[in-house]
Amino acid sequence: MKGKKLFIGIANSQSTIPSLFFWSLMGIVQICPITIKRAGQSEAAIRDNSLIKAFLDSDCDYFVNMDIDQTYPSNYFQAMVPLIDEYKCIGPLIFDRWVESGYMPLIPKNGGYSPQNAGAVLKEKGIIEVAYSHNNHFFAREVLEAIPPPWCNVVLTEDGLSKAFHQDRWQMEKVIKAGYKIYINCDVVVKHIAEVEIDREFYARWHK
Repeated sequence: MKGKKLFIGIANSQSTIPSLFFWSLMGIVQICPITIKRAGQSEAAIRDNSLIKAFLDSDCDYFVNMDIDQTYPSNYFQAMVPLIDEYKCIGPLIFDRWVESGYMPLIPKNGGYSPQNAGAVLKEKGIIEVAYSHNNHFFAREVLEAIPPPWCNVVLTEDGLSKAFHQDRWQMEKVIKAGYKIYINCDVVVKHIAEVEIDREFYARWHK
């Protein structure tokens, strides 16, 4: 990865960002040249598409999208960036807020998001292959170049009253169709910001 450049897309339609996100980002030691761009559109799919377009128009080698409602470990880039050349599309273990019947990691290995699938995934260590995942994936340039725009999209239910599924799943299905696999590094934990930071310990207490 010597000489490689990382493009960091910040999804931020609000006028402010949580201090927890700001300080976790500031605490990440730079291990390669970076470009940071903020997307302020209110619709998430448009916001993410604009970030990917800006990345592809740049001379950067890697792309990662960072949500502002999360906190990141101090070794985030050190642990994840060196993996991109080998795995092409890899993300961290992300704990979300309320989903179905509890707080859980957004990494369904088999089927959708559920306490049963979450519990199975939490027994895993290291790098695993998954069917799809939430945002925050690190992409090698070749992956996003292999996918025709739009890279993200909103798919509605037949009645048009809600989303059929999350835009990240739509994007990940395009990644797989392009011939790539999706990986998660279970040893790197990103926490959503709620009244508490959601992580393994909180999940264990919630699902006793």
